[in-house]
Amino acid sequence: MTTPSARPRSSIGLAALTGLLFLVEGALAAIGLLVTSGYRRGNLTGSDAATLLLVGACAAVGMVVWLLVLVALARGSRGHTIAKAASVLGWLRFAGVIVTLVVIAVALGISAVAGLTETFGAVVAVLDALIGMFLASVSERRTRHG
Repeated sequence: MTTPSARPRSSIGLAALTGLLFLVEGALAAIGLLVTSGYRRGNLTGSDAATLLLVGACAAVGMVVWLLVLVALARGSRGHTIAKAASVLGWLRFAGVIVTLVVIAVALGISAVAGLTETFGAVVAVLDALIGMFLASVSERRTRHG
């Protein structure tokens, strides 16, 4: 009687999703660069640009997280340490977004996070960090034992 071989779970779907999210992060980082340009030219005030700049900065860190996740998934069980680093970076990114939103609200006033555009930017930054944190943790579990 033969026993079924212990085949590693396929991470192709997760790797494809990670690659797509890497591109989305690149688009969000580009938006952050456009907002930076508008702020430097005087077209936006600090409170108008603050949360959208946070989105761009969060996305830049997110690109690093996704790159680490892609490398970890490509390496399989040998990439567990890299996936663990991506997971830690994801948690730090989420904490950084929350702390930065509080600092923006205190330093620039509540209007810096209460307007329509500002709230949208804050929600995008928080959701982006949450998704990154969750999927980096999933990749850590996926690479644990192959």
